[in-house]
Amino acid sequence: MPKKQTVLIMALAALVLVAGLGLQLVRVRDIKTGDRSTAARPIGLAERMPLAPAGWVGIDEPLGPTEFIQSAVEQNLNYDDVVNRIYRQGGRNFGLYVAFWTPGRMPVQKVASHTPDRCWSENGWTCEELRSGEELDYGAGQLLPAYWRRFATPGGSAGQQYVLYWHLVGGEPYDYGDGHNRRPNPVKWWRDTVHYAIKGSAEQYFIRLTSDRPFAEIESDPGFQEVLGALAKLGLAAVPPRKAES
Repeated sequence: MPKKQTVLIMALAALVLVAGLGLQLVRVRDIKTGDRSTAARPIGLAERMPLAPAGWVGIDEPLGPTEFIQSAVEQNLNYDDVVNRIYRQGGRNFGLYVAFWTPGRMPVQKVASHTPDRCWSENGWTCEELRSGEELDYGAGQLLPAYWRRFATPGGSAGQQYVLYWHLVGGEPYDYGDGHNRRPNPVKWWRDTVHYAIKGSAEQYFIRLTSDRPFAEIESDPGFQEVLGALAKLGLAAVPPRKAES
């Protein structure tokens, strides 16, 4: 065997050996299910979101139609805290979903794979229109830009749903790009997977608002504004509070 080839093989073998020893010294996290070694640490999301904002009645709803499905959702998402609430006012309604993960509990790429673009589409919904960078004002400023979607319900029998969603990682918005993200970006997926395996993940929130009518019709409503203000306090505030007029 040529000398150069022998040296190359020995160098590669040494590299593999060093990498193997390194992986034994570094704690590699479970990139499929996240950290389940500790109990969930809720932060009181249900209490931090208004239950009865001005003119509306809030009702907390389960994350599935049966206890079995609810348990499966909880196991899959592995969140620390969650609130899933419907607000009703006469014939109008809007929904609020907020999930929270403490640092290291869930891989970023796993949370990022549960957007409406993927989950709703896989359950028969059709995304008919989408935008990124959607801006919403609340009483004291402006929220971070949201991803906006308009979905047709399965079969189109129940009309449409308008959706706004945000994913915060360490207080910063996760970048899904400008298009439909039913399939994850492979570069970001590998980046986030390796980062989680070695370093873990930062604190995360996934926030979603839904409505059966355009948000422009309720954006200025005092009760809806109250909910936006509560979301701003969770970390969605983009603009410093406005100074009171003298």
